[in-house]
Amino acid sequence: MKTNFLPTLLASCIFASSQAFAESPEEEDLFDLSLEELISMEIPDVTSVSRKKQRLMDSAAAIYVITNEDLRRTGVTSIPEALRMVPGMQVAKLNANTWSISTRGFNYIFANKLLVLIDGRTVYSPLFSGVNWDVQDTMMEDIDRIEVIRGPGAALWGANAVNGVINIITKKAADTQGNLLTAGGGTEEKAFGAFRHGGEFGETGFYRVYVKAFERDGQVNAEGKDTADDWKMRRAGFKSEWKVSSDSEMTVQGELYEGTTRPPLRLLDKSQPTIPQLANGFIVNGLSRDQRGGNLGAYWKRTLSETHDYSLRAIYDNYQNFDYRIAEKRDTIDLEFQHYSQLWGRHDLVWGLGYRATWYEVKNTPFMYLLEGKDSKQTELFSAFIQDDITLNDQWTFTLSSRFEHNSFTGYEVQPNARLTWRPSENRTFWAALSRAVKTPSISETALQTDGITIETPSTVSYIIPIMGNPDLKSEKLTALELGYREQFGNNFRLDITAFYNQYEDIIAYVDTNMCPNGSNAITIPSATGSSLYLCPYPNVVQLPATLINGLNTKTYGLEVVADWQAKDWWKLQFTYSWLQVDAWPNQAKTDFLNTNERIVEDLSAPHTANIRSTMNLPNQWYFDFWVRYSDNLKNANIGANTSLDIRLAKKYGDNLEFSLVGQNLFRDHHREFYETLSGMAPTEIQESWYAQIRWQF
Repeated sequence: MKTNFLPTLLASCIFASSQAFAESPEEEDLFDLSLEELISMEIPDVTSVSRKKQRLMDSAAAIYVITNEDLRRTGVTSIPEALRMVPGMQVAKLNANTWSISTRGFNYIFANKLLVLIDGRTVYSPLFSGVNWDVQDTMMEDIDRIEVIRGPGAALWGANAVNGVINIITKKAADTQGNLLTAGGGTEEKAFGAFRHGGEFGETGFYRVYVKAFERDGQVNAEGKDTADDWKMRRAGFKSEWKVSSDSEMTVQGELYEGTTRPPLRLLDKSQPTIPQLANGFIVNGLSRDQRGGNLGAYWKRTLSETHDYSLRAIYDNYQNFDYRIAEKRDTIDLEFQHYSQLWGRHDLVWGLGYRATWYEVKNTPFMYLLEGKDSKQTELFSAFIQDDITLNDQWTFTLSSRFEHNSFTGYEVQPNARLTWRPSENRTFWAALSRAVKTPSISETALQTDGITIETPSTVSYIIPIMGNPDLKSEKLTALELGYREQFGNNFRLDITAFYNQYEDIIAYVDTNMCPNGSNAITIPSATGSSLYLCPYPNVVQLPATLINGLNTKTYGLEVVADWQAKDWWKLQFTYSWLQVDAWPNQAKTDFLNTNERIVEDLSAPHTANIRSTMNLPNQWYFDFWVRYSDNLKNANIGANTSLDIRLAKKYGDNLEFSLVGQNLFRDHHREFYETLSGMAPTEIQESWYAQIRWQF
């Protein structure tokens, strides 16, 4: 069912305003402050744009900050759900535990053009250069902010920071003292709870430890029947920090986690003597995907003055995935040095060196296996970066930066960036950026054979596309131009607008090949378009063998808007809107497969998305919040435009006890958000849900 967008938003706003009271709450609250004071208090500075502290207003990038208050007032229970707030961010749920998350195009379950960090730890998977979102978690109450850069960040953060950087920053241990207990449950969030304890040690040391667990119900199919894709996870971690000397400090943190998901899979089971002739393929439910891992990191920083410091970071990360399709183990060490200094009063210079090594093991299965016949692989990444912020005068700043890398897939890569900032007044900023970024190939693209994944079709024949990796792939390349304007009008309104144009070359695409997975030659037949197709014989199915090439060029362009309005001292509204256009074309002779790739790239991202968020502080410590989200249609997934509503009603008792009731996806009983054919995952539909929560600090 399609919901009309504008009337829905207007009705929601009218409903919200009718629930409010004329007087403001008696207690002092964040929303009793002006917007200017809120900006200063909630997000006094950001660090992701320049790897140093700076005002959000001065940042020459399309940056959006999700604060801890935003996380609490929206009622989100996971990081992917929180990212729905970000303008231009495409967030869609395929099933109860799998998301497709991207920005500025290329939406896909294996989206590989975002770099994600948690307290400086890179969390992308070298298997597919993307993120296992179902294991990226922590106590939501411990997150200080999430800084999201839309647009290239590769000059400072490296390859794969092509379309954006998501930097998740947790609170200092000194800010999480005492005890915090949260617990709740509901229709989809069946049961969840977390406990945190913070304390002191020595004369300058602080620490916190936490445990967290949840169980989430599975979703449903189009008929409303349970698909058994439930999700369970347990996690424990700590963070400690202390003064090593009068001018240096140390932070050590780590965590362990384990959990189980049950994604519904569309697979060809070759162990069966015959293959079912099903119109929607052979769907397997209830297969467990067990995951576990942990990480340990140490960060040391010495501050000689406000304009001179240097730091060292060392991180070890372990990840283990026991999947029906593939079993993998990964160990990573990551080392980084950074130095910041101000030279001659006009040059802010940041530079650094990095090294990352990953040891990767794969247990081959009938569905996925390494082409070399090996079960292990090692990759290395050497890097260096430098940035100079040059203050030309009181109004103009010019920034030059670049990153230099050597990786195990394509060798040397250079990723420069230039930014210009004009501040005609304290509360008005114009900026422009010209950037180059690359996305390097992954293990799955260069060294993995994927087999046995069926493709949905309206016919009675099951289709399979076995995909063979290509070790000769080149990096995907981006040249990006961005223009931005940011202004605060008085004390109650702020506007942020970004326009961008991106030109991509050598996008990786799958094409047909005459080589079957068993090494034999395929059978050649004519296709409906007049070209040839290759078939590999197998009973009851049609096998179309494929490999990967740098076969597409693409351009994307669009507009992103954020408007904050402090309507009353007790009522705040935020509106975000993004428009995106994607055009792709083959960079060589067209084939049926390249045409399919072209449609996937162009039509798996919503052209228009929008949010309206309202937060109200009512008398007697009552709080009412709502969030309306709109996403345009996804042509390739055959999914129409949809509008969703989340609401939150909360009551606080004193400063330390809060009860809340949250409703999510309230417009429809269930609806589909995303679907694509090549992941092997069958789609499910997101359900309307409610949960209640208690939060007690003592």
